[in-house]
Amino acid sequence: MIVKDAVPAGSGPRIVVTANLDHIVQLRNNADFQLAYDRAWAATADGMPVYLYAKIRGAKVPHRVTGSDLFAAIMPELNPAEHRCYFVASTQVTADKAANYLYRRGFPRSSVRTFVPPFGFERDEAISKWLAKDISGHRSTHLFFGVGAPKSEIWTDRNRFEIGDCYVLNIGAGLDFFVGEKKRAPIFFQRAGLEWLWRFAEEPRRLFPRYFVNSWLLLDAIRLDLKRK
Repeated sequence: MIVKDAVPAGSGPRIVVTANLDHIVQLRNNADFQLAYDRAWAATADGMPVYLYAKIRGAKVPHRVTGSDLFAAIMPELNPAEHRCYFVASTQVTADKAANYLYRRGFPRSSVRTFVPPFGFERDEAISKWLAKDISGHRSTHLFFGVGAPKSEIWTDRNRFEIGDCYVLNIGAGLDFFVGEKKRAPIFFQRAGLEWLWRFAEEPRRLFPRYFVNSWLLLDAIRLDLKRK
């Protein structure tokens, strides 16, 4: 559907969020992030703990779908004759590699745009207005945001009325994984739900708080969820 069906004119963006453990923890205390999730067009269970808990609670989640896997499945299916893509990337190298992938598939250069935002762009009104206008002016059919959570989700939600009718995937490091700028965990780790361990080994200083401090807050989130039921 994200590839075959065009977003109806005038309906605004269809924003996809991918729930993982870090998202659940941040959702507890970030009202803007909560609003972005509430208004998302679709949500997937990205993290294994999220997927397992959703299944236990009886949610209709037939498969675990990570943002990285979803993005990797969409890219080869995009059609040069129909689609116009916009990449918001963490580095210029990643942006260029993503664009070159589509050029090699026959996409004209006019149908692909990229932008590497400066640090703090989400709090800069001038940059945000320019970016939203550039995405809309490009007539983007697919917007891929690869600059991490929760800034990606909050920015795309806040600018939902300005970016036009397009599919929006907030995929974080999934963009870097796809183009090879970051090495994704081997299949065994992915299928066993241990991709977080691989990522920690790759970036221990940055990810230690996420996986060994903040992750325990998931238990409190579960407690509150059970209390509401």
